[in-house]
Amino acid sequence: MTPPTATAYPSPDPGLGVPSVPGVHLARDVGEAPRHGVRMDVCAFAGVAPRGPAWDPAHDPALDGSRLAAGRARSSAVPVESWAEYEELFGGYGAPGLLAHAVAGFFAQGGRRAYVVRVVPRRPAPAPEPPARAGLTFGREVRDGRGSRLRLLARSEGVWGDLLTATLAFATKALLPVPEVDGRTLVLAPGTDIPVGTLLRLSPREGAKELRGVAAITRRPARDGTGWERLAVFDAPVPGPLRSVEEVTGTLEVVDADPARRRRERFTDLGLTAAHPRWLGAELATGSRLVETPAGTEAISPADARLVAAGTHLTSPGADRSALVTPEDFFGPESADPEAPPEGLDALRGLPDCANIVVPDLYVPAEVPPEENVSAPGTFAGASFAPCVRLRGSGPTRRARTELPGLLFDAGAPGEPAAVAALQRRVVSFAERANMVALLDVPPGLPPRDVLIWRASFDSSHAMACHGWLRVPDPRADRTDRTVAVPAAPYAAGVLAAAEHARGLPYGPAGTPLAGVVGVAEGPGGTTPADGGTLGTLHRAGVNVCLLDRDGVRITAARTLARDPAWRQLSVRRTVTFLERTLEQRLAWAAFEPDDDLLRARVRVAVEHLLLDLFAAGAFAGSVPAESFSVRVPPVDTAGGAGLLCEIGVAPGAPLEFLLVRVFRADGELTLRTETGT
Repeated sequence: MTPPTATAYPSPDPGLGVPSVPGVHLARDVGEAPRHGVRMDVCAFAGVAPRGPAWDPAHDPALDGSRLAAGRARSSAVPVESWAEYEELFGGYGAPGLLAHAVAGFFAQGGRRAYVVRVVPRRPAPAPEPPARAGLTFGREVRDGRGSRLRLLARSEGVWGDLLTATLAFATKALLPVPEVDGRTLVLAPGTDIPVGTLLRLSPREGAKELRGVAAITRRPARDGTGWERLAVFDAPVPGPLRSVEEVTGTLEVVDADPARRRRERFTDLGLTAAHPRWLGAELATGSRLVETPAGTEAISPADARLVAAGTHLTSPGADRSALVTPEDFFGPESADPEAPPEGLDALRGLPDCANIVVPDLYVPAEVPPEENVSAPGTFAGASFAPCVRLRGSGPTRRARTELPGLLFDAGAPGEPAAVAALQRRVVSFAERANMVALLDVPPGLPPRDVLIWRASFDSSHAMACHGWLRVPDPRADRTDRTVAVPAAPYAAGVLAAAEHARGLPYGPAGTPLAGVVGVAEGPGGTTPADGGTLGTLHRAGVNVCLLDRDGVRITAARTLARDPAWRQLSVRRTVTFLERTLEQRLAWAAFEPDDDLLRARVRVAVEHLLLDLFAAGAFAGSVPAESFSVRVPPVDTAGGAGLLCEIGVAPGAPLEFLLVRVFRADGELTLRTETGT
């Protein structure tokens, strides 16, 4: 890179590595990522889950928060900040895919925030309601059209909704003093405030209690000639003088009886018609994780004025449609309407803090790597003979994965590796448009030659590839003596996040032991000893290999799949993305300022301060700021008037990935030579 133009800076600071003695450079302290910049530690995951947001009502930003636009979003990006929060929303390890393992691995490495997109099949047409959801119905219908019949639907599809139960109870509050009746209206006393949509229970001086809804609130001149009086207009005639008037509200309690994670929601002071400001349907739409009302539900009325609480019974069971998921479900339509509700990865558009993408269920190996029994074998030794004991097989076992038939991948089938690479290129293409990094896994079962053929399909600094499936303890309670094979990309994302918080932005996942990983199940250095020549070839090709060392499993490097050497290191892509995102935020004000020397000076100072922060964090190669970056804001004339141009030159630092020690024996002597792995 051409050395940047020298710029005047404050007096030398040893903490920044500015030389105070010619030829002597003090090592600068490496701090955290620059303050006031965007986050680069957040990762997005897309995969199959047993429950979680899907087919959510699409919110129209032009409407207030209680109103919903037409249409539903098949996919939603849901932020989670812990494994416990993921379990609460998406159901843990109950799905056939690897999404739960991926998220758990991310947080186990030190990740702090993730977005999760649950992938479900497209709905069959026609389908007026979201498919495959459990439905609950309150009470019964009565002939006069009034009754406590209310249908609730599980918030998202899946068999999890079959365990839901709900109870709707009613509460009353007396209006004092008792309002005066005037035809179809009540004359409200001063200070009495009831909204439109309120349900009232009226107790006449003679006869049975009746229910009426408030259709409107009006006013008229007071009959005594002083001021105005407010009137509540009813939806039906009002019986004659009243003994009491009570406001009726609902209390809904919903219980999820899942034995693994019992949940309960309670909503109080609910309105019973859509016109009410706390309408039950709107409160569930914005506040419930368990249930919602079907489209078109406008009111719920108790069966009679006795206000007996209503329970529920299951009217339609949920269904698990994960077997219908195909790779196309991970992506939106090719010619999608930008205003249409999102589908698949499109749900991640516009997230300001998401930097990485992992899609663990984009393909599923037709045959998983062998499971390993890690329990201690019993000897069953004794002082006397006893009947033979049949032992469970303790060797590796292989089993076919059939739970997701639409995503199966067979490494030995002709054209399958190329088909997986084509799908992964679509993920990379999305990452490029969103200015993120797609963390990919090399498909398992490929020999080294085919790995290089797979790698040749990519040329992007917005992609990083991990080679080697990891072996981790099976988290299921009934299989604690077994390990399972999981992809490495989620673990790399977690190490990236932890490194950013602990050491700063320029540091990647290379060389850090992976927490909770006990071995490598597939790939170089997995079930067979690693071949140095193969490792070197893959490293030079930009494939980051997972290796088992004496103190754990490590990822050997952090390289992108770019062919341009300038973009080879992941730290370079992350540093440039950080600059682009942060400057987009910090310089937004410049669009509304007059073009003059003061504007250009302010822009230059803002950019230099950010670059100095990055320099102090060790993101640049130079030993002094003048060797690391330059900022130039020249005046620009455009055809339509003055413009603003800011030219920034940076020299990102290249990390030392690992040291290679070669031992030579010749003529009875040992010679050691150390080389860098770059």
